[in-house]
Amino acid sequence: MKKSLKKIERTSARRGAAMVFALMALLVASMLIAALLRTSAMSHRQLKRDEYRLQANLLADAGYDRAVKTMKIRPDFTTEEWKVPEEQLSPERTALVRLSVTPDTTQRKRRIVSVIAEYPSGDPDLVRVTRNRSVP
Repeated sequence: MKKSLKKIERTSARRGAAMVFALMALLVASMLIAALLRTSAMSHRQLKRDEYRLQANLLADAGYDRAVKTMKIRPDFTTEEWKVPEEQLSPERTALVRLSVTPDTTQRKRRIVSVIAEYPSGDPDLVRVTRNRSVP
């Protein structure tokens, strides 16, 4: 009887050790998965910010071109607020591009074109890009 009791105790001890090992493995696996999910979420946010920054830079360049073309048609052009609709961008994303033209105080016969592009409008992660260039 003592032999069978010792055998049962050893079997129970092995089961207990196996249970502790399984729980530890599950804990380690859960921590690894949580770290991977956190890294994935951070990468997604960074990719979104990079996309917004690229689009804002493209909008600023387009705003500069728009201001220069408008100045050729209307030499007295000074300001414009260009609202870019979602049809020209991404669904549910709009942009705002502010254009202004002022005389260049350092060089006669030149003007400063200032462009501020904001993308996407109304988003908490909005990116703002500013350009200032001197043109004849």
